[in-house]
Amino acid sequence: MEEKIYSVSEISSEVKRVIEQFISPVWVEGEISNFSVSRIGHVYFSLKDENALINCVLWRNIAASIPFHLSAGMRVIVYGEIITYPAQSQYQINVRTVRAAGLGSLFMAFEALKNKLEKEGLFAAALKKPIPQMPRRIGVVTSITGAAIRDIIEVSGRRNPAVQLVIFPAQVQGEKAADTIIEGIRTFNRLKNVDLIIIGRGGGSIEDLWAFNEEKLVRTVAASELPVISAVGHEVDFTLSDFAADFRAPTPSAAAELAVPDKQAIEHKLRQYRERLTQIVTYAIAQKTQRLDHLYSRILHYNPERIVSDYRQNLREIHQRVLLSINNQLNRAQLRLDHYRNTLRVLNPKEILKRGFAIVYTDSGRKVVRSVNEVTDGSEVTVEVSDGRFDAEVKSTDRP
Repeated sequence: MEEKIYSVSEISSEVKRVIEQFISPVWVEGEISNFSVSRIGHVYFSLKDENALINCVLWRNIAASIPFHLSAGMRVIVYGEIITYPAQSQYQINVRTVRAAGLGSLFMAFEALKNKLEKEGLFAAALKKPIPQMPRRIGVVTSITGAAIRDIIEVSGRRNPAVQLVIFPAQVQGEKAADTIIEGIRTFNRLKNVDLIIIGRGGGSIEDLWAFNEEKLVRTVAASELPVISAVGHEVDFTLSDFAADFRAPTPSAAAELAVPDKQAIEHKLRQYRERLTQIVTYAIAQKTQRLDHLYSRILHYNPERIVSDYRQNLREIHQRVLLSINNQLNRAQLRLDHYRNTLRVLNPKEILKRGFAIVYTDSGRKVVRSVNEVTDGSEVTVEVSDGRFDAEVKSTDRP
């Protein structure tokens, strides 16, 4: 029998075909080692057991959907395709999903309850209450010994010391955790002594965070009359309480950043409002002042006292003009009269007589003699001079 001799490439290709055709995809359980995250978010690690090790890659978009933190030493179950690289005779698992080993039932319970409550509409956006913009008191339901409460207190004090935190000590892990958190939410709702509620704790495994997935707590969060912010775990951790809450904060610190208004930002905004209000009021006052001045000028223009005063002044002026006109007319009349008087005086026969002239009458002083032809020699005439009359006889006449 002739021996078949393979090239290195042929062996690598055959291994690739067998692995990818008959083994992939697979579920593999092991412990994480050589854990690292690339700058753009891809996750690289190895799965190992007592006897072997296999490389794994978790691409960024898939890593973002994993509901818990991966870390070295964690025992997990991964599902994915085995990809081979014939040129280096290497292979790795392209991971599609990850479960914490031994907690598969919890993931199944999580998904089942999530689907149930989602169908009931418990997570509907229409049920979400707005977070108060200016709360005075904030209720915090968490462990008084955990890092979460320290973070919330530190952030709250830095942002706005005037906001009061009312802490309800609760267990956040273990069998009684859900009951104590429920008690805290109901207490704040009964007393109405806060404006909103923060529930939360630091990160951990799904088993550590399971209290926030219990149905009775999730329903209590959804039924709260006061707005609830859920701040459970780290940024990648999700619980059913997150979906039921009015707002989900990625961390307790982020919850405090959201709930506590920044004092400096408020003061800056108030300064802006004050400046704007001052501008508006100043402009309004200027407009009203201008309008008032206009109305005042109109009032002065139509003021009865001013009108009467103007009329009085006009009457005085008219009176003066009338008097002046009358005086002028009288003066002109006097001048005319004087002129007429002088004229009459000049034309007065008596005045003429005073200058040496005389008037001759016939018929006993009834007819004035105007022509020499009106008398004859021997006619008797009456002669009038300035101071009287006398009779005379015509001795002779001198006709032309």
